[in-house]
Amino acid sequence: MKTKTPTCCNKATFANEEEARRYWDRMARLGVRRELPTDVEQCMRGWHLTFPPAEREQKPRKALKRTQPKKPARPKSVPADVKATVRRRSGGMCEVGLVCGGVAAGVDPAHREGKGSGGTDKNWSNLASNLLWSCRDDHDFIDQKQPAKAEKLGLKVRAGVARPWEIPVLHKRLGWVLLHSNGGHRLAPVGAHPDGKRPIPVVACTTWELIQQNGAFAEAMERYKHLQCPGWSAPCEGLFTCGCGSTPFYLEQVA
Repeated sequence: MKTKTPTCCNKATFANEEEARRYWDRMARLGVRRELPTDVEQCMRGWHLTFPPAEREQKPRKALKRTQPKKPARPKSVPADVKATVRRRSGGMCEVGLVCGGVAAGVDPAHREGKGSGGTDKNWSNLASNLLWSCRDDHDFIDQKQPAKAEKLGLKVRAGVARPWEIPVLHKRLGWVLLHSNGGHRLAPVGAHPDGKRPIPVVACTTWELIQQNGAFAEAMERYKHLQCPGWSAPCEGLFTCGCGSTPFYLEQVA
């Protein structure tokens, strides 16, 4: 019979070594445990049975999944040198001018192809050709209040195959121009900005690039999904008409 002994160490506690070994023999006869004790030990309040350390089951390790390397994050804000370039082009004044008339000082750059349409994930998001130095009222006007009107003036660019430097914009001080990514500009062809309609993209090519298989003209035809269209004539300057009947862009020959 087991003597009543206070439990300690969170183990069965026996009054003396004899009781502990008697319990050990009983366990062996009955086979009530898969693992039997290996010894007895004395502690501060009595005697305990000692068991071998439990072996942890080794679970098979899962194979590591190969993941694609992360693309380098593009800056979400416009870099300081690009801001300086756009501010220099504007002369410090608002380039939009629909609300202020171009007389208010610009305070920050407005994205033509906006951040809400995935603009920040593209290579050209923070280039000068995609930015206009704007006052707060005009920035809010073209982004929130009248984006459709701004789109007809090239102040906003719809996300698609056209690039911001290909879309003519009605600059408050310069008129209809094509903005360069280095902060410069050139006048837009007259036929590329019909009244009341969205500006037509302008693809600039040299004479050599018109005939090259991998030149700017071939790249534009592939980007606008017309490279495989049959029946289109030799390209020349002006509104380009594809063999399928559509006019995807205005072709401008440059030196």
